[in-house]
Amino acid sequence: MLPSFTATQLAHLVMRIGLGINMLMHGLVRIPKLNAFVDKMAAGFSGTILPDLLTRAFLYGLPFVELASGLLILLGGALSKWGYFVGGLTIGALLFGTTLQEDWATAGSQLVYIIAFYLALRGLDSSGRSRR
Repeated sequence: MLPSFTATQLAHLVMRIGLGINMLMHGLVRIPKLNAFVDKMAAGFSGTILPDLLTRAFLYGLPFVELASGLLILLGGALSKWGYFVGGLTIGALLFGTTLQEDWATAGSQLVYIIAFYLALRGLDSSGRSRR
């Protein structure tokens, strides 16, 4: 017999799977081609106030943070809370860079991610489990 889930629990599961896979895969596909990813992305920041060294340091770490966030989200339980939090902070940092580049279309899609992370965190109780 299948376990009984509420609609809220199923909704949270869908959110968890979607955000978890998204963050995990952002990291996984970038790590094998890390230098090319960093070079391509860093070039877009050459006209901003960010120093190249800071930009490159952030970009070298980004795929590993994305991968970790995705794993934490997918593992579930209390770990997902921290995955959502790290993912939300990561998107916040990306949003900062995107607005420095005045790339408003991408900034809009990043705001959607912020809302998704907010809703995912909001759907958890203090134990890190989805609300019933």
